[in-house]
Amino acid sequence: MNKHIFKIVFLLALLSCLIVSCGGSEDDDKNKPEVIKTGKVTFFNESSYNIKIHRDSFSGPVLLELSAGASKKIDVRISDTHGFGTTFSIEYLYRINDAFDTDSGDIFASGLDFNVQINFVIEENKSYTKQIPQPTNLEFRSAFIKVLNAHNLPVEVRDVGRVLQQAGNGIYPIAPGKTGVYKLSNIPVEGELLQSYLVVSTFNEVAIPDFTAKNGFIYSFTYNGSSVTKTGEQTIIFK
Repeated sequence: MNKHIFKIVFLLALLSCLIVSCGGSEDDDKNKPEVIKTGKVTFFNESSYNIKIHRDSFSGPVLLELSAGASKKIDVRISDTHGFGTTFSIEYLYRINDAFDTDSGDIFASGLDFNVQINFVIEENKSYTKQIPQPTNLEFRSAFIKVLNAHNLPVEVRDVGRVLQQAGNGIYPIAPGKTGVYKLSNIPVEGELLQSYLVVSTFNEVAIPDFTAKNGFIYSFTYNGSSVTKTGEQTIIFK
């Protein structure tokens, strides 16, 4: 009788071990990272501009940044099974602050050429080479404000109480004798009337004259300690 009990206990223990072992295997499979299948794409920037390469659309994630004339090979997730391929949208960048004194660092205007979108099917473990051409029909998606601080104190630019960061390196105040540069984004195609911008120093607060901002323009102002004057506007010209 005791032998039968022993056999039953042994079989139950063995069965329990098998169940635990199988369950652990399933858990291990669940914890394994998903393997992403990729192909290799070499991008050559044949344009004279720095570029950003977006996946799927111009608002999609940036896969790669390339300077003019540069190339790089990267791993890219394979295309889906629907046969539409993968789209790469190219954003062209142009440095706009060569001609004036600023602490903002490099400031780039971005242009989109809707004729320069690359689409092809990426298969696993295959290699591809794609050239990025010179754009022929760039459209802008931003504008800029330049404020020359001709006063002897640092100043800030504010919009409805919000202190604006300068384009480029993100600093706030404009040092005496320097020019602050601010990027305006999400401007409608017809333009946007701006009426709430201020130049603020320790002892003074002066409104920037109302103006209508349009994509592809730089609007210039000068602050002299007591007033702000609009000194000009210019189109951003890609060369």
